[in-house]
Amino acid sequence: LSVQGQENELHQLRLLRPAHDNEAVFRVATTLQAEDTDPAGFGLYQAADYDDLIDHPVELGDFRQLTFAACGVTHDIVFTGDCHFDEQRVIDDLQRICEYQIRFFGEPPPMPRYLFMVMVVDTGYGGLEHRSSTALMITRENLPVTGSEAISEPYLNFLGLCSHEYFHTWNVKRIKPARFVPYRLEAESPTELLWFFEGMTSYYDDLVLVRAGLIDEERYFGLLANTLTRVRRGPGRLVQTVTDSSLDAWHKFYKKDENSPNAIVSYYAKGALIAVCLDALMRQSSNGKVTLDDLMRALWAQWLEDGMGIDERAPQELACRLAGADLSEFFDLALYSTRELPVDTALSSLGVQLNWRARTSATDMGGAASAVSKDKVTNDLSDSPWLGASVDDAPGGVRITQVLSASPAERAGLAAGDLLVALNRLSVSKTDIDNHLQRFADLEQLPIHFFRLGQLHESNLPLERAPDDTAELAVADADRLGEWLHDERLKA
Repeated sequence: LSVQGQENELHQLRLLRPAHDNEAVFRVATTLQAEDTDPAGFGLYQAADYDDLIDHPVELGDFRQLTFAACGVTHDIVFTGDCHFDEQRVIDDLQRICEYQIRFFGEPPPMPRYLFMVMVVDTGYGGLEHRSSTALMITRENLPVTGSEAISEPYLNFLGLCSHEYFHTWNVKRIKPARFVPYRLEAESPTELLWFFEGMTSYYDDLVLVRAGLIDEERYFGLLANTLTRVRRGPGRLVQTVTDSSLDAWHKFYKKDENSPNAIVSYYAKGALIAVCLDALMRQSSNGKVTLDDLMRALWAQWLEDGMGIDERAPQELACRLAGADLSEFFDLALYSTRELPVDTALSSLGVQLNWRARTSATDMGGAASAVSKDKVTNDLSDSPWLGASVDDAPGGVRITQVLSASPAERAGLAAGDLLVALNRLSVSKTDIDNHLQRFADLEQLPIHFFRLGQLHESNLPLERAPDDTAELAVADADRLGEWLHDERLKA
């Protein structure tokens, strides 16, 4: 939509109040530079160039607005959509997240003000970063209930999402791949570096929550274990390197199909685990004097100095220089091979013991050892067979949505799209598959019936114990753990 040849010129935008019976309730929320606007935000805005213009989204309508200051900078949160929640809780928690991150990189922050634009819907979740704002989509369940002191899982997800997108203010909106400078909007701009820009951000989004004092170590273990488990359960990690995942982002990662778990690896999740390993390795190589925090701050200092994008190998080279060690062997393994990451060794050096075990329930994604043991008492399926497929309830049975490679489901001949109607000649639903498999665990196989393209098929499902692909974390050295999780140089 840019005017060819004028992309670098000054751009002006005039927002007009809508002319209808409800025009009085309409307001504008944006961090675009206002030149001549009324109290509701309608009027003239200005952008330095076309890129500046499109990187400042605009919310126009009837919304709820909250405001707080973080390190002297005004932050607004606007909620569009009907919702009732603990507003002060959101203000207090986001303030702690923002102040920690500003102090992490160093005051003052790179934006004069910041805006969280939150669309509240019945189903949906996600976010997109901008240079001084973020556009988020959540459900009402993601917001805190008034009077409840506990942080629910949905609210924790919201805080993590805000933390992630806010960290991008530095890491991707300023520090960015050289291939993104300038942005080529007419075509994809492939880069190997999404493992760094999304992976590092995914590492810090949850780490910030514990460092800012919003969650304790056990809750953080739950978040980290979830990431470890998700990566280990994806056969695609043994097929695609994380740098190839980055290069193929537009063609594979954002165009997922039923075979994606077997073919690709997430540069978000695996990138976060690479960050864990790199943080541990830099600490070890420097006798605790240099950490991943120093790498992030050094990249920020470099951007402040030259404002340039970074080369494809810049993070690796800078990490080696800061740690005073050759880390190329680790980077070759982590970035350019499909071998398993040394997460066990890395976490051990950070004071954490990692154990891999079979899942104890259909929803078990791992966690802190103490929390897992409580769940195991009432939901022990650790010796039960597993299906090896994702399913959704459907009329008459369950619809197969994904089949993992080398799983019992694949060996039974199941495929995405099949309607599984019976296990051992018994009807099935999504909630009772695990119970069926547990009940017949002493058998070698079960007859199954399923429809494919309207035709009934019969096969046998091998009954095999679920693999040890679920992460369980425990404190091994409280002092080393504290040095990692609690940044004594910064207090939120």
